[in-house]
Amino acid sequence: MKIGRICMLALLCLGVVPAVEAQTYDKLWKQVERAEKKSLPETVIKLTDEIYRKGEKEKNSPQMLKAYMWRMKYRDMLTPDSLYASLEGLEQWMERAEKPMDRAVLHSLTAGIYADYARNNRWKLRRRTEIDGQVPSGDMREWTANMFVDKVRANVKEALADSALLLGTSSRDYVPFVELGEASGYYHHDMYHLLASRSIEALRQIEGLEGSAFGSVSPNPVKRNIEVIYENMLSAYKRTGMNEGYVLTMLHYLQWKQEADGGVRPLRSGKGVTELSQEAYWAALEELKNGFKKEPVCAEVYLAQARYAVGKERQTVALQLCDEAIGLYPSYRRINALKNLRQDILSPYLNVNTAGQAYPGEE
Repeated sequence: MKIGRICMLALLCLGVVPAVEAQTYDKLWKQVERAEKKSLPETVIKLTDEIYRKGEKEKNSPQMLKAYMWRMKYRDMLTPDSLYASLEGLEQWMERAEKPMDRAVLHSLTAGIYADYARNNRWKLRRRTEIDGQVPSGDMREWTANMFVDKVRANVKEALADSALLLGTSSRDYVPFVELGEASGYYHHDMYHLLASRSIEALRQIEGLEGSAFGSVSPNPVKRNIEVIYENMLSAYKRTGMNEGYVLTMLHYLQWKQEADGGVRPLRSGKGVTELSQEAYWAALEELKNGFKKEPVCAEVYLAQARYAVGKERQTVALQLCDEAIGLYPSYRRINALKNLRQDILSPYLNVNTAGQAYPGEE
Protein backbone atom coordinates (compact mmCIF):
# COMPACT_ATOMS: atom_id res chain seq x y z
CA MET A 1 0.00 0.00 0.00
CA LYS A 2 2.82 2.37 0.93
CA ILE A 3 4.66 1.55 -2.30
CA GLY A 4 1.47 2.28 -4.27
CA ARG A 5 1.18 5.71 -2.65
CA ILE A 6 4.80 6.49 -3.48
CA CYS A 7 4.27 5.48 -7.13
CA MET A 8 1.14 7.60 -7.33
CA LEU A 9 3.01 10.56 -5.84
CA ALA A 10 5.78 10.13 -8.40
CA LEU A 11 3.27 10.12 -11.25
CA LEU A 12 1.62 13.25 -9.91
CA CYS A 13 4.98 14.95 -9.66
CA LEU A 14 5.80 14.05 -13.24
CA GLY A 15 2.59 15.72 -14.31
CA VAL A 16 3.07 18.81 -12.17
CA VAL A 17 6.71 19.75 -12.79
CA PRO A 18 6.37 20.84 -16.44
CA ALA A 19 3.39 23.01 -15.52
CA VAL A 20 5.33 24.67 -12.72
CA GLU A 21 8.25 25.34 -15.06
CA ALA A 22 5.90 26.80 -17.67
CA GLN A 23 4.36 29.08 -15.06
CA THR A 24 7.83 30.21 -14.05
CA TYR A 25 8.68 31.17 -17.62
CA ASP A 26 5.29 32.83 -18.02
CA LYS A 27 5.87 34.83 -14.86
CA LEU A 28 9.26 36.00 -16.08
CA TRP A 29 7.92 37.02 -19.49
CA LYS A 30 5.09 38.94 -17.88
CA GLN A 31 7.72 40.86 -15.91
CA VAL A 32 9.55 41.53 -19.17
CA GLU A 33 6.35 42.88 -20.74
CA ARG A 34 5.72 45.15 -17.77
CA ALA A 35 9.29 46.46 -17.92
CA GLU A 36 8.90 47.11 -21.64
CA LYS A 37 5.68 49.08 -21.13
CA LYS A 38 7.41 51.17 -18.45
CA SER A 39 10.36 51.83 -20.82
CA LEU A 40 12.91 50.09 -18.58
CA PRO A 41 15.38 48.58 -21.08
CA GLU A 42 17.98 47.65 -18.45
CA THR A 43 15.34 45.66 -16.56
CA VAL A 44 14.30 43.92 -19.78
CA ILE A 45 17.93 42.96 -20.42
CA LYS A 46 18.35 41.64 -16.87
CA LEU A 47 15.16 39.57 -17.00
CA THR A 48 15.80 38.12 -20.46
CA ASP A 49 19.31 37.20 -19.39
CA GLU A 50 17.76 35.33 -16.47
CA ILE A 51 15.36 33.53 -18.82
CA TYR A 52 18.22 32.63 -21.17
CA ARG A 53 20.31 31.14 -18.37
CA LYS A 54 17.32 29.23 -17.03
CA GLY A 55 16.61 27.88 -20.51
CA GLU A 56 20.26 26.97 -21.00
CA LYS A 57 20.28 25.02 -17.74
CA GLU A 58 17.08 23.18 -18.70
CA LYS A 59 18.07 22.81 -22.38
CA ASN A 60 14.96 24.71 -23.44
CA SER A 61 15.96 26.03 -26.87
CA PRO A 62 12.73 27.98 -27.62
CA GLN A 63 13.02 29.98 -24.39
CA MET A 64 16.73 30.59 -24.99
CA LEU A 65 16.12 31.81 -28.56
CA LYS A 66 13.36 34.21 -27.57
CA ALA A 67 15.32 35.54 -24.61
CA TYR A 68 18.51 35.99 -26.65
CA MET A 69 16.77 37.99 -29.38
CA TRP A 70 14.94 40.21 -26.88
CA ARG A 71 18.16 40.81 -24.98
CA MET A 72 19.98 41.57 -28.22
CA LYS A 73 17.32 44.08 -29.26
CA TYR A 74 17.42 46.04 -26.00
CA ARG A 75 21.19 45.96 -25.73
CA ASP A 76 21.35 47.48 -29.19
CA MET A 77 18.93 50.22 -28.08
CA LEU A 78 21.20 51.16 -25.18
CA THR A 79 24.56 50.53 -26.85
CA PRO A 80 24.44 50.25 -30.67
CA ASP A 81 27.94 48.74 -30.83
CA SER A 82 26.68 45.77 -28.80
CA LEU A 83 25.21 44.37 -32.02
CA TYR A 84 28.60 43.04 -33.07
CA ALA A 85 29.20 41.21 -29.79
CA SER A 86 25.65 39.82 -29.78
CA LEU A 87 26.04 38.57 -33.35
CA GLU A 88 29.35 36.94 -32.49
CA GLY A 89 27.69 35.23 -29.53
CA LEU A 90 24.90 33.97 -31.80
CA GLU A 91 27.42 32.47 -34.23
CA GLN A 92 29.34 30.81 -31.39
CA TRP A 93 26.08 29.33 -30.12
CA MET A 94 25.40 28.09 -33.65
CA GLU A 95 28.75 26.27 -33.73
CA ARG A 96 28.21 24.45 -30.43
CA ALA A 97 24.48 23.69 -30.85
CA GLU A 98 23.85 19.97 -30.53
CA LYS A 99 20.44 19.81 -32.22
CA PRO A 100 20.42 20.14 -36.04
CA MET A 101 17.08 21.96 -35.80
CA ASP A 102 18.55 24.53 -33.42
CA ARG A 103 21.45 25.10 -35.81
CA ALA A 104 19.04 25.63 -38.70
CA VAL A 105 17.12 28.26 -36.72
CA LEU A 106 20.34 30.00 -35.66
CA HIS A 107 21.58 30.08 -39.26
CA SER A 108 18.27 31.64 -40.26
CA LEU A 109 18.53 34.30 -37.56
CA THR A 110 22.13 35.06 -38.52
CA ALA A 111 21.23 35.44 -42.19
CA GLY A 112 18.48 37.89 -41.26
CA ILE A 113 20.75 40.01 -39.07
CA TYR A 114 23.45 40.30 -41.73
CA ALA A 115 20.80 41.12 -44.35
CA ASP A 116 19.30 43.85 -42.12
CA TYR A 117 22.71 45.38 -41.52
CA ALA A 118 23.55 45.36 -45.24
CA ARG A 119 20.22 46.95 -46.15
CA ASN A 120 20.58 49.68 -43.53
CA ASN A 121 24.09 50.46 -44.74
CA ARG A 122 23.43 50.02 -48.45
CA TRP A 123 24.56 53.52 -49.45
CA LYS A 124 27.88 53.11 -47.64
CA LEU A 125 28.50 49.64 -49.08
CA ARG A 126 27.82 50.78 -52.65
CA ARG A 127 30.64 53.31 -52.34
CA ARG A 128 33.20 50.67 -51.43
CA THR A 129 35.32 48.86 -53.98
CA GLU A 130 34.52 45.16 -54.13
CA ILE A 131 37.20 42.78 -52.84
CA ASP A 132 37.04 39.23 -54.15
CA GLY A 133 38.92 36.21 -52.87
CA GLN A 134 39.64 37.71 -49.46
CA VAL A 135 38.45 36.31 -46.14
CA PRO A 136 36.29 38.94 -44.37
CA SER A 137 37.79 40.50 -41.27
CA GLY A 138 36.25 39.97 -37.86
CA ASP A 139 34.75 43.46 -37.99
CA MET A 140 31.86 43.55 -40.45
CA ARG A 141 32.01 47.35 -40.45
CA GLU A 142 34.97 46.91 -42.81
CA TRP A 143 33.22 44.50 -45.19
CA THR A 144 32.29 45.16 -48.80
CA ALA A 145 28.88 44.43 -50.34
CA ASN A 146 29.87 41.08 -51.82
CA MET A 147 31.04 39.86 -48.40
CA PHE A 148 27.58 40.46 -46.93
CA VAL A 149 25.93 38.84 -49.92
CA ASP A 150 28.14 35.76 -49.54
CA LYS A 151 27.49 35.61 -45.79
CA VAL A 152 23.72 35.79 -46.15
CA ARG A 153 23.65 33.22 -48.95
CA ALA A 154 25.86 30.81 -46.97
CA ASN A 155 23.66 31.01 -43.86
CA VAL A 156 20.48 30.61 -45.89
CA LYS A 157 21.94 27.50 -47.49
CA GLU A 158 22.73 25.98 -44.09
CA ALA A 159 19.34 26.93 -42.66
CA LEU A 160 17.51 25.00 -45.39
CA ALA A 161 20.04 22.19 -45.86
CA ASP A 162 17.83 19.47 -44.35
CA SER A 163 14.36 20.06 -45.78
CA ALA A 164 13.13 16.68 -44.51
CA LEU A 165 14.00 17.67 -40.94
CA LEU A 166 12.27 21.04 -41.34
CA LEU A 167 9.16 19.46 -42.84
CA GLY A 168 9.00 16.95 -40.02
CA THR A 169 9.43 19.49 -37.23
CA SER A 170 6.40 21.38 -35.97
CA SER A 171 6.75 25.06 -35.21
CA ARG A 172 4.77 24.29 -32.05
CA ASP A 173 7.98 22.75 -30.73
CA TYR A 174 9.55 26.23 -30.81
CA VAL A 175 6.87 28.16 -28.97
CA PRO A 176 7.26 30.77 -27.46
CA PHE A 177 10.12 31.77 -29.76
CA VAL A 178 7.76 31.08 -32.68
CA GLU A 179 4.32 32.64 -32.57
CA LEU A 180 1.77 30.56 -34.49
CA GLY A 181 -0.24 32.57 -37.00
CA GLU A 182 -3.47 31.57 -38.72
CA ALA A 183 -1.75 31.09 -42.08
CA SER A 184 0.71 28.69 -40.45
CA GLY A 185 -2.02 26.07 -40.28
CA TYR A 186 -2.11 25.83 -44.07
CA TYR A 187 1.48 24.59 -43.90
CA HIS A 188 0.70 22.15 -41.07
CA HIS A 189 2.79 24.42 -38.81
CA ASP A 190 6.02 23.02 -40.25
CA MET A 191 9.37 24.74 -39.68
CA TYR A 192 10.18 24.45 -43.38
CA HIS A 193 7.73 27.16 -44.37
CA LEU A 194 8.93 29.43 -41.56
CA LEU A 195 12.65 29.19 -42.34
CA ALA A 196 12.14 29.24 -46.11
CA SER A 197 10.05 32.41 -45.82
CA ARG A 198 12.69 34.02 -43.60
CA SER A 199 15.39 33.02 -46.08
CA ILE A 200 13.54 34.61 -48.98
CA GLU A 201 13.05 37.77 -46.93
CA ALA A 202 16.77 37.94 -46.10
CA LEU A 203 17.79 37.39 -49.72
CA ARG A 204 15.37 40.04 -50.96
CA GLN A 205 16.97 42.55 -48.62
CA ILE A 206 20.34 42.10 -50.32
CA GLU A 207 18.95 42.18 -53.85
CA GLY A 208 19.72 45.90 -53.87
CA LEU A 209 23.40 45.05 -53.53
CA GLU A 210 23.44 42.73 -56.51
CA GLY A 211 24.68 45.39 -58.90
CA SER A 212 27.77 46.10 -56.87
CA ALA A 213 28.29 42.52 -55.79
CA PHE A 214 27.85 40.79 -59.14
CA GLY A 215 28.09 43.50 -61.75
CA SER A 216 26.58 42.29 -65.01
CA VAL A 217 26.56 38.62 -64.02
CA SER A 218 23.46 36.93 -65.41
CA PRO A 219 21.48 35.26 -64.04
CA ASN A 220 21.91 36.99 -60.72
CA PRO A 221 22.86 34.43 -58.01
CA VAL A 222 20.66 36.01 -55.33
CA LYS A 223 17.56 35.93 -57.51
CA ARG A 224 18.40 32.40 -58.51
CA ASN A 225 18.66 31.43 -54.82
CA ILE A 226 15.18 32.83 -54.20
CA GLU A 227 13.77 30.99 -57.18
CA VAL A 228 15.31 27.69 -56.06
CA ILE A 229 13.81 28.08 -52.58
CA TYR A 230 10.37 28.60 -54.09
CA GLU A 231 10.86 25.65 -56.45
CA ASN A 232 11.91 23.37 -53.60
CA MET A 233 8.96 24.46 -51.45
CA LEU A 234 6.51 23.82 -54.26
CA SER A 235 8.04 20.42 -54.94
CA ALA A 236 7.93 19.46 -51.25
CA TYR A 237 4.31 20.52 -50.73
CA LYS A 238 3.18 18.85 -53.94
CA ARG A 239 4.98 15.64 -52.98
CA THR A 240 3.43 15.55 -49.52
CA GLY A 241 -0.05 16.46 -50.74
CA MET A 242 -0.22 19.77 -48.87
CA ASN A 243 -2.48 21.50 -51.38
CA GLU A 244 -3.13 24.57 -49.26
CA GLY A 245 0.58 25.14 -48.69
CA TYR A 246 1.24 24.61 -52.39
CA VAL A 247 -1.38 27.16 -53.48
CA LEU A 248 -0.22 29.86 -51.08
CA THR A 249 3.44 29.27 -51.92
CA MET A 250 2.68 29.48 -55.63
CA LEU A 251 0.83 32.76 -55.10
CA HIS A 252 3.85 34.21 -53.28
CA TYR A 253 6.17 32.90 -55.98
CA LEU A 254 4.10 34.36 -58.83
CA GLN A 255 3.90 37.72 -57.06
CA TRP A 256 7.67 37.77 -56.57
CA LYS A 257 8.21 36.69 -60.16
CA GLN A 258 5.88 39.42 -61.39
CA GLU A 259 7.79 42.05 -59.42
CA ALA A 260 11.23 40.65 -60.27
CA ASP A 261 11.03 40.32 -64.01
CA GLY A 262 7.47 40.69 -65.17
CA GLY A 263 6.77 36.98 -65.06
CA VAL A 264 7.32 34.25 -67.59
CA ARG A 265 7.03 34.73 -71.32
CA PRO A 266 3.54 35.99 -72.27
CA LEU A 267 1.11 33.67 -74.01
CA ARG A 268 0.46 34.11 -77.70
CA SER A 269 -2.67 36.06 -78.38
CA GLY A 270 -5.41 34.23 -80.21
CA LYS A 271 -8.96 34.65 -81.35
CA GLY A 272 -11.28 35.49 -78.50
CA VAL A 273 -8.51 35.83 -75.91
CA THR A 274 -8.99 38.87 -73.69
CA GLU A 275 -6.30 41.40 -72.98
CA LEU A 276 -5.84 40.11 -69.43
CA SER A 277 -5.49 36.48 -70.45
CA GLN A 278 -2.54 37.38 -72.66
CA GLU A 279 -0.54 38.50 -69.65
CA ALA A 280 1.72 35.88 -68.09
CA TYR A 281 0.86 36.62 -64.45
CA TRP A 282 -2.86 36.38 -65.14
CA ALA A 283 -2.42 33.17 -67.13
CA ALA A 284 -0.43 31.58 -64.29
CA LEU A 285 -3.13 32.52 -61.78
CA GLU A 286 -5.78 31.07 -64.07
CA GLU A 287 -3.89 27.80 -64.32
CA LEU A 288 -3.49 27.64 -60.54
CA LYS A 289 -7.18 28.38 -60.02
CA ASN A 290 -8.29 25.68 -62.43
CA GLY A 291 -6.01 23.13 -60.80
CA PHE A 292 -7.21 23.70 -57.23
CA LYS A 293 -10.77 24.95 -57.59
CA LYS A 294 -12.06 22.35 -55.14
CA GLU A 295 -9.89 23.75 -52.34
CA PRO A 296 -11.40 26.64 -50.30
CA VAL A 297 -7.96 28.28 -50.23
CA CYS A 298 -8.45 28.86 -53.96
CA ALA A 299 -10.39 31.95 -52.86
CA GLU A 300 -6.96 33.54 -52.44
CA VAL A 301 -6.28 32.99 -56.14
CA TYR A 302 -9.57 34.69 -57.02
CA LEU A 303 -8.59 37.56 -54.75
CA ALA A 304 -5.20 37.93 -56.44
CA GLN A 305 -6.87 37.93 -59.87
CA ALA A 306 -9.51 40.44 -58.80
CA ARG A 307 -6.92 42.83 -57.39
CA TYR A 308 -4.85 42.51 -60.53
CA ALA A 309 -7.92 43.24 -62.66
CA VAL A 310 -8.66 46.36 -60.60
CA GLY A 311 -5.07 47.49 -61.13
CA LYS A 312 -5.63 47.11 -64.87
CA GLU A 313 -8.90 49.09 -64.59
CA ARG A 314 -11.01 46.03 -65.39
CA GLN A 315 -13.53 46.52 -62.60
CA THR A 316 -16.22 44.44 -64.32
CA VAL A 317 -13.90 41.43 -64.50
CA ALA A 318 -12.86 41.95 -60.87
CA LEU A 319 -16.50 42.11 -59.78
CA GLN A 320 -17.31 38.86 -61.58
CA LEU A 321 -14.37 37.15 -59.88
CA CYS A 322 -15.49 38.37 -56.45
CA ASP A 323 -19.04 37.16 -56.99
CA GLU A 324 -17.88 33.75 -58.22
CA ALA A 325 -15.51 33.23 -55.27
CA ILE A 326 -18.09 34.34 -52.70
CA GLY A 327 -20.55 31.86 -54.18
CA LEU A 328 -18.05 29.00 -54.26
CA TYR A 329 -16.40 29.49 -50.85
CA PRO A 330 -18.92 31.26 -48.57
CA SER A 331 -17.37 29.78 -45.40
CA TYR A 332 -13.74 30.49 -46.21
CA ARG A 333 -12.19 32.31 -43.27
CA ARG A 334 -10.92 35.22 -45.39
CA ILE A 335 -13.94 35.55 -47.63
CA ASN A 336 -14.52 39.04 -46.23
CA ALA A 337 -11.44 40.21 -48.14
CA LEU A 338 -13.32 39.47 -51.37
CA LYS A 339 -16.53 40.99 -50.03
CA ASN A 340 -14.70 44.16 -49.06
CA LEU A 341 -13.03 44.38 -52.46
CA ARG A 342 -16.42 43.94 -54.11
CA GLN A 343 -17.83 46.74 -51.97
CA ASP A 344 -14.91 49.00 -52.90
CA ILE A 345 -15.51 48.36 -56.59
CA LEU A 346 -19.21 49.24 -56.29
CA SER A 347 -18.68 52.32 -54.11
CA PRO A 348 -18.99 55.62 -56.01
CA TYR A 349 -15.93 57.80 -56.17
CA LEU A 350 -14.91 61.12 -57.63
CA ASN A 351 -11.53 62.13 -59.01
CA VAL A 352 -10.78 65.84 -59.13
CA ASN A 353 -7.67 67.24 -60.81
CA THR A 354 -6.65 70.83 -60.20
CA ALA A 355 -3.80 72.96 -61.38
CA GLY A 356 -0.70 72.99 -59.22
CA GLN A 357 -0.81 76.80 -59.04
CA ALA A 358 -3.67 79.29 -59.05
CA TYR A 359 -3.57 83.05 -59.56
CA PRO A 360 -6.07 85.74 -58.52
CA GLY A 361 -8.82 86.24 -61.09
CA GLU A 362 -8.40 82.81 -62.71
CA GLU A 363 -11.33 80.37 -62.92
